[in-house]
Amino acid sequence: MKRIVLTGPESSGKTTLTRDLAARFRLPYALEYARIYLEKHGPHYDETIVHEIARGHLAYQQDKVAATAPIAIYDTDLQNFLIWCDVAFGRCESWLSEAAVAECDHVYLICLPDLPWEFDPLREAREGREELYQKHLATVQATGRDYHVISGQGATRLEQAEKAVMKWLDQG
Repeated sequence: MKRIVLTGPESSGKTTLTRDLAARFRLPYALEYARIYLEKHGPHYDETIVHEIARGHLAYQQDKVAATAPIAIYDTDLQNFLIWCDVAFGRCESWLSEAAVAECDHVYLICLPDLPWEFDPLREAREGREELYQKHLATVQATGRDYHVISGQGATRLEQAEKAVMKWLDQG
């Protein structure tokens, strides 16, 4: 099993790439559950809510992608919640760290924040996107898992992501 995860700071093209790659390679995918939750319940959160969203994220992914699917695409994973908790609260619960380590079948497309910022009422980190990118990069590097950094605009960005996915598909 392999899960290709789009990660990076807000407004870096993760959702668009998730959908485009899933369509291009006809792969199952799961979008970012935090967005779904916050659109329904409002943009305010605390540490308890972030952990509730993280648990919901896992359930949502299991609902959208069969456990037997050999390859799938995820718009973020628990690494994102580790960063969210660290930035917002300076810590996270141990279950989250342990669950993130258990996602050992994940490889990453880390989206550089070189796209123009797009306003969204759920986004809160317009300033500091580069710092958040560095946190995502360091977090993924610390796992020792395979990754590719995705940059550029439009077709260039998509082509980079497609090449990385093709490499992983060729590896089986």
